[in-house]
Amino acid sequence: VTAVDISAGVLARAAERASRAGTPPPRLQWVEADLSTWQPGRRFDLVTTHYAHPAMPQLAFYERIADWVAPGGTLLIVGHRPSPDHTGHGHHPPEEATATVAGIQARLVPAHWEVVTAEERTRTVAGRDVPLFDVVVRATRRP
Repeated sequence: VTAVDISAGVLARAAERASRAGTPPPRLQWVEADLSTWQPGRRFDLVTTHYAHPAMPQLAFYERIADWVAPGGTLLIVGHRPSPDHTGHGHHPPEEATATVAGIQARLVPAHWEVVTAEERTRTVAGRDVPLFDVVVRATRRP
């Protein structure tokens, strides 16, 4: 497993949790890097991103990380989608950090990808008075 995040603090907390769970260190690689510039040098069976706010356009970021998926592997994107009353601050993510299912699917060429899940969801979180809007796309790279 290669875990990449721009935050050293996030990686340290994740490493601590993995250690408490008894995950053997040789099975994990912790990389502090900006995913908008980092090059993995290999492809992976599973590439995931959850609510990323990259230093590049959101859809270009998803296309970039899709290149890291090995043939037969899975890409899982969980992100923000625009809200009907988008304000760009407060409880809502910045507009540039949002995407739609249609926008993501347009980047996944059907000759190379099978989209398995493509959903836009609304959820609530305890203690918050506004709904949150998510997009979930799971695709498999064709061999």
